[in-house]
Amino acid sequence: MLDCRDRKLCDGSTDPNKEPICGRPLGLKFDTKKCNLYIADAYFGLLMVGPNGGVAQQLAISSHDGVPFQFLNGVDIDDQNGVIYFTDTSTVYQRR
Repeated sequence: MLDCRDRKLCDGSTDPNKEPICGRPLGLKFDTKKCNLYIADAYFGLLMVGPNGGVAQQLAISSHDGVPFQFLNGVDIDDQNGVIYFTDTSTVYQRR
């Protein structure tokens, strides 16, 4: 689960210096079958907010099979089987 952040600091902020603290969501996908919102965030990885809302849960944080994530930016769901796909812009460059 994400660290608790002060909403006053992050809500509505466009300050790029706050991105490492507040996050930078770049991809969103709503799962109509499970009513979950999936978020690809450049700083916090793959996140999910459940049907009751609340704080986003981290699903994939930093790597897969030893390959580190650098810049997650897109997410999609296969409606047939529920598989979640996400993209990582670069294995070299990072936003952080």
